[in-house]
Amino acid sequence: METWVHEQYGVRAERLERRGRHTVVWRQQERFLLVPADGRSEAEMEERQQMSRYLRAKGVTGVGELVKTKAGTYLAVYEGQPMALVRAPLPAVRFRSLGRELAVMHEYGRSCPLPIVACRRIGQWRELWAKRIDQMEAFWTNMVANGPASPFDRLLIESFPYYLGLAENAVQYVADTELDEEPLRVDYAAFCHERLPQAGWIEGTEAKLPTDWVYDHCARDLAEWVRHLYRQRGLGCQRAVRQFFQDYGHVSPLSPFAWRLVYARLLFPLSYFECVEAYYTAADGDERARREKELRHLLDGSHEHERFLASFAEIAGIAERVRLPAVEWLPPV
Repeated sequence: METWVHEQYGVRAERLERRGRHTVVWRQQERFLLVPADGRSEAEMEERQQMSRYLRAKGVTGVGELVKTKAGTYLAVYEGQPMALVRAPLPAVRFRSLGRELAVMHEYGRSCPLPIVACRRIGQWRELWAKRIDQMEAFWTNMVANGPASPFDRLLIESFPYYLGLAENAVQYVADTELDEEPLRVDYAAFCHERLPQAGWIEGTEAKLPTDWVYDHCARDLAEWVRHLYRQRGLGCQRAVRQFFQDYGHVSPLSPFAWRLVYARLLFPLSYFECVEAYYTAADGDERARREKELRHLLDGSHEHERFLASFAEIAGIAERVRLPAVEWLPPV
């Protein structure tokens, strides 16, 4: 790999370290990360580099910078895998709470004058979710016709109608929000993360990596962090969720529109979809076994998850001031 890095990027690696899905490349005192870039386009990478430059110009610390290849591209293929190289400062200790730090990053993104098109996801949730629903429904229909070939197949056949209904509720919730509420400035597109809980800077284990970013409504990051807290702590997440939203709100108070988008995203059963997709794309039996265990855990916890969704306004501490339209079939709080 050292030879490949030098051939592609002109960086002569002194040593390499494996770190999860990333490879750390050291050159004297400089630190680079080789990051898998599946599904990324050159246009997206160019925009992420612009976001990086903008944040660094604003004085945001710990922001990585994409490195171009000798050919002038941001992406290069290593053993069939598209990769990106990021010049990454050492992970820094975070002095602000996650909520405040995230709000500052979002606020800079809302103020960014750069035209961002390829990484733009704001206003596209319904379309993207509907496409994902249609793909899995077609897969499920085919499996029902052919019969299950594994225990996981059987679990999918039995559970999908429930999660289909939940996903369709999420799509409708976004549609109703766009009809009922007026967006405010906090609802402008911001620099967000594809999956905030996977961003290493949160735990202080990595720099802020441009490869993690998209341009979307802040509700994306907020909902994904709440989903993460719920997965970690179940209904015991209330204190952490409230503190997170309070910290964020000190910098950027949320609008009713934003609160409803947070809730819509929590309604969408992302964990279920990702688990199923990961099982059927797994390269080995160990990964499939892990995903089957994960699915059983999701199904076993479905009633508790319904209680979480039904009581979200109370958990978040907004029940007295923000009206979140109820989802009729959820249990009463």
